[in-house]
Amino acid sequence: MWKEIVAEAKQKSVKFDFTILGSGTSQGVPIIGAEYSSEFLANPKNHRTRSSVYIETNEIRFLIDTTPDLRTQVLRENIRHVDAILFTHSHADHIMGLDDCRRFCSINGHRPLPIYANQKTMRDLERVYRYAFESPFIRGYFKPEPHVIDGPFSMGDLKIIPFDQEHGSMGSLGFVFEQAGKKRLAYYNDCKKVSKPATEAAEGVQVAVLDALRPMEHPSHMTLDEALTAARRIGAGETLLTHLTDFYDHDRDSADLPESVIFAYDGLKRTLT
Repeated sequence: MWKEIVAEAKQKSVKFDFTILGSGTSQGVPIIGAEYSSEFLANPKNHRTRSSVYIETNEIRFLIDTTPDLRTQVLRENIRHVDAILFTHSHADHIMGLDDCRRFCSINGHRPLPIYANQKTMRDLERVYRYAFESPFIRGYFKPEPHVIDGPFSMGDLKIIPFDQEHGSMGSLGFVFEQAGKKRLAYYNDCKKVSKPATEAAEGVQVAVLDALRPMEHPSHMTLDEALTAARRIGAGETLLTHLTDFYDHDRDSADLPESVIFAYDGLKRTLT
């Protein structure tokens, strides 16, 4: 009986918190040089920085992607610790904030920062940030510790299952995060569709985060209808739509979404139990 009580207490103490750092497309919202109504601009949920997520568990704190807006996002959310970075792919809106992580190398005792990416993305990171990968570690500068993703792997108390996704000629990775026997999060961003294996792996997940770029067809991103179809197949407890353009007015268009589906917005937080 006592063992059961202890096991139950440990289960209740398991922590999985995540924050949507950015919910916008590659140009952000508002985009440069566009005209918007005062009503649109007055709603902070219509101001979207580039797509990224911060996850914190009992054992690890990490980012998914490092956008050009990373410094702004981290300061806004008062994030002080990052133990690792997980990359979906190497388009500019997902990697160009990586050098800002020099601060986390310093906070972590002037140690290299583990970064996880597939081979293609890692090669691109090594090219763009050649100075960091090839130079000796200098205090105060960014230094990566590369880990190539080639199958399911673990970080801290999480099991992470990667899936190849269609995303133009680049491709990308989607992820399912499992913790203590629970499917916590499916993160399928920057993709044209969710494959059958990725759908089956995510079935019944607590939260799914899905690419829903715009209502109209796009060659490398899901439309709203495509995202909603994927959401129905996955059957998550809650679905958050992200990588959103300025075609969406958050409050106006939220009314048309099915139950348990919402538009993500910058700063949205969830604590999963």
